[in-house]
Amino acid sequence: MSTNNYVTSNSEGVNFNQTYSAYDQTVAPSSTNSVDNPGPPFTPGTVMAGTGDSEFVFVKASANIAIGAVVQITTATFAATGITTSNALLGNLVGVAQVAIASGQYGWVQRMGRCDNISVAAGCNPNVQLATTGTAGVLDDTVTGGPVLINGIIITAATTPAAAVAGTLNNPVVGVTST
Repeated sequence: MSTNNYVTSNSEGVNFNQTYSAYDQTVAPSSTNSVDNPGPPFTPGTVMAGTGDSEFVFVKASANIAIGAVVQITTATFAATGITTSNALLGNLVGVAQVAIASGQYGWVQRMGRCDNISVAAGCNPNVQLATTGTAGVLDDTVTGGPVLINGIIITAATTPAAAVAGTLNNPVVGVTST
């Protein structure tokens, strides 16, 4: 069953399934850079509530982000990129992209509630601690020998092969490096 999230708080124009490009104010207005492309309608870091106690934050993609990718969000600029063992920074926010967001574009990533698309490695077990991998945006249940723990994400189904599976998000953050 797929969850169709929509806004439950009062904010006109919020669409969790839409991405936005930046308006380049250095370019003269034209048919591709004016009213048709006004830029992002929200400030990165804007948080909106959705259905089923879900919550989303508006981010700018620092690299291409696939549907289901687990992303690290810097709190200073709300830039998002697929999380890996080598780029995970303790305490940074974590979210899951429910739509693909191209590098340099803006969109919403989920941080709270039931989530249908969490990218995990093959053979990942449900209801266990998850950790980073060497693949951007993909988590695994192998938590020894150096991956970084991700606190606040639980998947609810086993995976074979690697897939985007359902789970629960509880304001996930980057934890400590496992030993």
